[in-house]
Amino acid sequence: MEFDDRFAAESAGRLDLSTVTAGLVLSGRYRLDSLLAFSHGVMTWRAVDQVLSRPVLVHLLEPEDERLGWVLQAARRAATVIDSRFLRVLDAQEASGQEPWSLVVCEYAVGDSLKTLLAAGPLTSQQAGFIVHEVAAALAPLHARGLFHLRISPDSVIITANGNIKIVGLLIDAALRPQAGEDQLSWSDQEAIDVNALGQLLYASMTGHWPVPPSLPQRPNWGLPAAPIRGLPSTDAETGEQGWPAPHELNRQIDPEASAVAMAVLRPASGLVGPSLHTADDVADSLAGVISMPGAEESLESLVREHQGMPTSPIPAVLRNSQGWEPTNDRRSASTTSADATNPAASTVPDQPAVDEPPTERWTMPTADEEPTAARQIPPASRRSRPEAAAAKPPAESASATRPRPVPAPPRQPAKPTGTLGRRWILILVGFVVVALVVLQVRGCDWTGFGSDEPTAESSAATPEPIEIVSAFDFDPIADGGSQNENTDQAHYAADGDPSTVWRTLTYIGNPRFGGLKPGAGMVFDLGREASVASVSLILDNQPTALQLMVPIESDPTSSRPPMNSVDEWRVVASDPAAGLQVVLTPEQTVTTRWVMVYLTELPSVGAGLYRSGIAEAYINR
Repeated sequence: MEFDDRFAAESAGRLDLSTVTAGLVLSGRYRLDSLLAFSHGVMTWRAVDQVLSRPVLVHLLEPEDERLGWVLQAARRAATVIDSRFLRVLDAQEASGQEPWSLVVCEYAVGDSLKTLLAAGPLTSQQAGFIVHEVAAALAPLHARGLFHLRISPDSVIITANGNIKIVGLLIDAALRPQAGEDQLSWSDQEAIDVNALGQLLYASMTGHWPVPPSLPQRPNWGLPAAPIRGLPSTDAETGEQGWPAPHELNRQIDPEASAVAMAVLRPASGLVGPSLHTADDVADSLAGVISMPGAEESLESLVREHQGMPTSPIPAVLRNSQGWEPTNDRRSASTTSADATNPAASTVPDQPAVDEPPTERWTMPTADEEPTAARQIPPASRRSRPEAAAAKPPAESASATRPRPVPAPPRQPAKPTGTLGRRWILILVGFVVVALVVLQVRGCDWTGFGSDEPTAESSAATPEPIEIVSAFDFDPIADGGSQNENTDQAHYAADGDPSTVWRTLTYIGNPRFGGLKPGAGMVFDLGREASVASVSLILDNQPTALQLMVPIESDPTSSRPPMNSVDEWRVVASDPAAGLQVVLTPEQTVTTRWVMVYLTELPSVGAGLYRSGIAEAYINR
């Protein structure tokens, strides 16, 4: 199919670029910063959301653009997707009144596009497999809902400096750049397009060549040369395949089993003979069997940081992999990358975990390159929330290890904690509740009436009453030496009602005080409105942890956001220099506030000179 360019041609004749310049503010909040692209009649700008002080991506269309209805509909549907691997649609507005432009606002992610990374050469099996596994695992549940991307490409996959995978343009790209006849495609046809794109990404990532179908002109795609064609028009007698050589034949460093997965994904759309994978779920399952997730993510983090000229010492002060650190040699050398190879239009794409404009009762902190931290946001299925899960598989498996040939697997079931782990958390939770109730009841006792069978009015009023936590987000200000990303994508675990899920700090080396990099990091809880807080009860991930209970110094009931610039904007109301796994922080006097922060200042050891802690669950009480 070809792109339908009539929309672009019509828009190009009407657009007056002189009216849209840097500094222009749209809808009273989005200040245009720099023009990233102008194609198919769509202007794409990096902008700043002046209300939430965060970068965003803005697509502009003229009000007469025939695609507008489809684009706005796609934006609204995309906004319902909460998987943090998709850069979300934040706003969609139709031109009206004084606003001459229709716009779609998306998250903005800082990182390298896969296209940019592949310009420096192919990736390792682990790196390529991890990237495509994450994309496939993110697409699988959407396919079950009848939602399809249809534009998966090296330009639509972003790898952040933390090794996280972000997917750009869900539904929006297809609406902005329609293809003739695409609206007539069946459910299975659309699924096949996405799955074939996964195979193309995997093949290209491992070989540095693009698998152009034999029936099409063998021209470069996405800056990559076409993969060589073999065995045409005859068929390979041994394998029954014709077409491209397998990835491990082009790149001898590639794991043959990862190579087999790539070929199995490409076969259905290409008409090749042999074992095939037909769904995103099958692709994710097959790749999960041949790659080491923790090692691959760390390897990608190192690769992106090297490419962007960021510090990547062999023993970093902070380890981004919160499940633990494992050394690995499965990385590309920094010498293969260029310091200025980043394409601003491709690699500085929607990042920022931001959220839709918060209502009065809800505010969610946007970060530099992670998903927003809604307290009860559903985590991606492929993320592991406990170190035991990561440890179940060796961190660095040999590429030559013998494994079964990948085949379509049954639907994945959510990982369940082991019986030992479950019992441990049950015991901790029961003990914690008992301690919390005792402390709170003692605090509320009327000592003058000790021994009385009848509770006094004062003691009845002091009975602990939980306060709903509307959202939770990490606190890691740049001004304090942080990066605005203390495992942001885990933040909702601190208040999701499940003590078996944990928000963890990053892992720090050599110094329990956050590697000597900053005074600490914390978790901010939004109560939705001002409330009287008598205590905060915590279940921690490790011990002993030094922490403080803090509230804003300046309390403004009308403010829609907490102070996030520095810890100096907060005051301590309670603390514990050596908290165990269960702790209750109780201010001397009840405090009235909407925002509560648990701030960690010193971390316990996790062995080998590494330090880390975390919050498994928080309860805020009146």
